[in-house]
Amino acid sequence: MLDARLQKVSEFIVGKKLLDIGSDHAYLPIEAIRNGAVRQAICGEVVKGPFDSTVNNIRREGMEDLIEARFGSGLEVASPDDDVDTVTICGMGGPLIAEILEDGLHNLGGKPRLVLQANTYTYPVRKVLASSSYRIIDETVIRIGRHFYEIIVAEPGSSDYDEKQLIFGPVLLEKREQAFIEKLERELEHQRNIYGKLKQNSSNTEKIDEVADTINALKEVLEQ
Repeated sequence: MLDARLQKVSEFIVGKKLLDIGSDHAYLPIEAIRNGAVRQAICGEVVKGPFDSTVNNIRREGMEDLIEARFGSGLEVASPDDDVDTVTICGMGGPLIAEILEDGLHNLGGKPRLVLQANTYTYPVRKVLASSSYRIIDETVIRIGRHFYEIIVAEPGSSDYDEKQLIFGPVLLEKREQAFIEKLERELEHQRNIYGKLKQNSSNTEKIDEVADTINALKEVLEQ
C-alpha cells in the first residue's frame, strides 16, 4: 500500500513501461503493475541496502518477470532500448533530481513522461526541464503532517518560463491549491524569522536584501 505521496505520483504514470529511479523498496512499480497502470517496470537503485530490499520485494510478489532491478546511479541504469513511457524520480531534493536529469536524460529512448517528486527546492528541476525541451503539464503539492511535497509532471515540448514560474511553478501559480498556499505561508513565516535575526545580528546587507526579496516575492504570490 502506497502512502499519500506515492499514491498521487502513481496517478500520473502512463504507458506500458515504467522506470523508477531511487526505487528503494520497489513499492511504486509493484503497485503500478498490480493496479494495471503499467505492464513492466525497471527499478534503479544506487544504495546496496535499498537495492537488496527492492530485489527481495520483487521476488516476494512473484514479479521477477515483470520488474527488473538494476544497480546504478541515476539514469545511468537506463538505455534507449528500454523504451520506457514514464520515468519517476521521487523522494529526493530538487537539486539532486535536477542533477540526475541533466546527467542522464540522454540515456532515455525518445522522450518519456517525467513524474518528479521533490522534497525540497524545485527551482533547479524546472530549469533543467525547460533547457531539455520539456514542458510542465501538471503540478501539485501534497501535505503530510508538517511536510510539503511537490510533484511535477513534464512531457516533451517547448516552454518559456519566467523567473517567477521557475520558482513557484507555472501550473501551481494557476491552480493555487490549498496545500500550495499553505506551503508558501509556512515559507513566508520562515523567511520573516530569518530576516529578523539577520537584522539583529548580521551586517551582511547583501544577504539581508536577498531575504527581503524572497519575502516580497512570496507576499506577491499570496496576495494575488
